[in-house]
Amino acid sequence: MIVFLLLLIVELVLFFLVKKSLKKKNVKKSCQVLFVFSFIIIFILTIFFAIFPPAKQISVTGKYQFSSTDYWVTENQADPYLNDGSLRQLQVRKWQPLECSENHPVVIATHGSGGTVDNNGTFYKELASHGYTVLAVVHPGQASSMVYEDGRKTGLSKEFLKQSSSIDPDKDWKTTYKVFSEWMRIRKADLNAVMDDYLEKNGPVNFIMFGHSLGGSAAYAMARSRTDVIGAIALESPFMADVYENSEGEIVFDDSDYTVPLLNVYSDSSYSILKQRKDYKNNAKFLESNNPLYTNIYYEGTVHMGLCDISLISPVLTTLLSGKRQKVNAYEHIQKMNADCLNWIQMIE
Repeated sequence: MIVFLLLLIVELVLFFLVKKSLKKKNVKKSCQVLFVFSFIIIFILTIFFAIFPPAKQISVTGKYQFSSTDYWVTENQADPYLNDGSLRQLQVRKWQPLECSENHPVVIATHGSGGTVDNNGTFYKELASHGYTVLAVVHPGQASSMVYEDGRKTGLSKEFLKQSSSIDPDKDWKTTYKVFSEWMRIRKADLNAVMDDYLEKNGPVNFIMFGHSLGGSAAYAMARSRTDVIGAIALESPFMADVYENSEGEIVFDDSDYTVPLLNVYSDSSYSILKQRKDYKNNAKFLESNNPLYTNIYYEGTVHMGLCDISLISPVLTTLLSGKRQKVNAYEHIQKMNADCLNWIQMIE
């Protein structure tokens, strides 16, 4: 990053020096315009590669070849982010191993706020190479991009962005609770639709939930509510679905133990302040629990967005979206985190 900044400074200095020289030599105006245009192109390319430097690809470690296909699931309810009453449609990317006779739980992946279908794509590929089927669900209105079955595209809804800006657990816990409840209602309906559709087409299977941020909260919710979910991985996620309003009007947590294994993953963005944040109350409790069903991993030096593949694509965006800079190598971290999550899944089967 520092190299790119120095390069930008050098380019700017050279630009003004050359431009000044051209004026002194009375070079034709058309040549000066061409020079300025060429410089702008080079400058834009430099900024682009500063934000999106060439990324090293992470190789899979499993023995199976795999493929991915997209399909769509339509729910029997109107989309809450659309005003035309149309039914909610979900894009699902299915990663599956080829020529594999092994029987494993199906992994359901759910992205975070503003995420994409390939939020943790390197992990989905790694799982598929080891014989697992992965269904990566896109939640329209809460995703930065989604493609409908007819080719239409959509992104984050204004309503979702408005809700996101309204939550503040410390200043307005009740409003935050209402937003949490609405998001969990939508996510649970989405995931139930995808999982029930898969069961209808393929017969009985067990599921393992996987999610980042808001997606991890939804993963916890499904682990609470479905008997065919045998485990959940949450990458730095509050237990949103455990929040409820009691008979006295207080917003509290259901802190009863989960009955399936949970893998809770944390970065520098939250680990040191879990006990201070209202929305992470259950995380703090389960972190100190002796319950053997709970596994907690803290990756020191990482940040919130460093827990998904955007850290491989753009260190700049990772820093901006996380509010702090990641101190570890993104490639090495994602590779290790993928291996840790795979090992945990293999352990609980």
